[in-house]
Amino acid sequence: MTPARCHLRLVAVDCDGVLLDDTYLAVIERFVLRHGGRYDERAERDIVGLRDTVVADRVARLCGLDQPVEATLSALWSERQRYLQEYPIRMADHVVAFLTGLRTLGVRVVCYGGRTREHTFDRYLGHLAGLFDAEHPYVSVNEHRPGVAWVVRDVVGCGFDEAVFVDDVSRVAWAARRLGCGFIGLPGSAAHRRQRRFMVEAGVRHIVDSLDQITPALLARIDEELVGSCHWRTA
Repeated sequence: MTPARCHLRLVAVDCDGVLLDDTYLAVIERFVLRHGGRYDERAERDIVGLRDTVVADRVARLCGLDQPVEATLSALWSERQRYLQEYPIRMADHVVAFLTGLRTLGVRVVCYGGRTREHTFDRYLGHLAGLFDAEHPYVSVNEHRPGVAWVVRDVVGCGFDEAVFVDDVSRVAWAARRLGCGFIGLPGSAAHRRQRRFMVEAGVRHIVDSLDQITPALLARIDEELVGSCHWRTA
């Protein structure tokens, strides 16, 4: 796929769980189990991919915690800090090659996540800022979860069928499907064991195990699928 043939204008890539090792799912599951809650398929569908205050409220109810949302948020943060002592954040494999390849396609590449730019992007990916969109290398979607419509319409300003999202959770897949965006699932860790099945249920056609599987040929195929309105499987 050369820039002249490319219908796509945006590739939006999730930060935590795609470009960086996941902490989100693993920390929530550990927290719920540590506080006597039941973390099962229903809980994961209900919790994952929402605003942090909504997540904290639902986690508290799941665990039977009678406390303000701010207290649960603080406790979740402490759980994350303990988790990171065991499993420090590291950049995923093949990030540089993946981003370099995207630059040859003439698309805008935006990284997005639930935290501030300083907290995640600048700290772990700032040395690669030149491989992302010059105007919006990173955007926080916490106030706009799951963020698909906001990133496409308000941040970048392109058509929904001109955008592809790469994410590790199925809530983003469902949002992308409703809007007519492209989607590539990357449920790469053990904590994503349910998310892969959820993505299949959402009709995701392209699920990969690592970034090196997202090739120009795959994006060319997705480009054609979006133009032909055949990107999603029947869910």
